[in-house]
Amino acid sequence: MVSNYMPILISIASLLFAMYTYGAKHNTESTTEMTTVIVKLENIGKGVSDIKSEIASLKDDQKDDHDRLIKAETSLASAWKRINEISAKVEGSNV
Repeated sequence: MVSNYMPILISIASLLFAMYTYGAKHNTESTTEMTTVIVKLENIGKGVSDIKSEIASLKDDQKDDHDRLIKAETSLASAWKRINEISAKVEGSNV
């Protein structure tokens, strides 16, 4: 009687062992894939931080350029005012 159940028990044990082995292999692959994804996400995060830093630097440079442009325009307006005054004096003395 026991010999009738022995092949069934061996089959069940083999099936359970195969399922356990597949599960362990699958978990190892999942862990490897997850680690790879985490490393890639960290690299993306570093890239985003670098981009943010560069954008902040560009904003500062743009502000500095804007300030210099305002000073240059003010100086140019002052120079044209003096040129017009000198031109008016020259024209007044020639008359």
